[in-house]
Amino acid sequence: MTHQQQPLDDIAEKIAGGIRMLGGLKQGAEAQVRGIVENALSQFDVVTHERMQVQEVMLKKAKEELHALEARVAELEAALKKLSQ
Repeated sequence: MTHQQQPLDDIAEKIAGGIRMLGGLKQGAEAQVRGIVENALSQFDVVTHERMQVQEVMLKKAKEELHALEARVAELEAALKKLSQ
């Protein structure tokens, strides 16, 4: 190592240390932001995408059952009307 290379090595080491420190700060900031967002979301009544899909399937099934019951009631009403005549 030459005498001129020593200051360059010192500068490079300081820069590398600064980059490592920034990386640590970045991870800490990301964790803090994630915590803040999770806390804020816990204040709201939010539903996950998966849960919403389950609810949509259940609603579709309920609508199909309702239509079937409506058709059955119409049939029974028609039969009752025939019997009462």
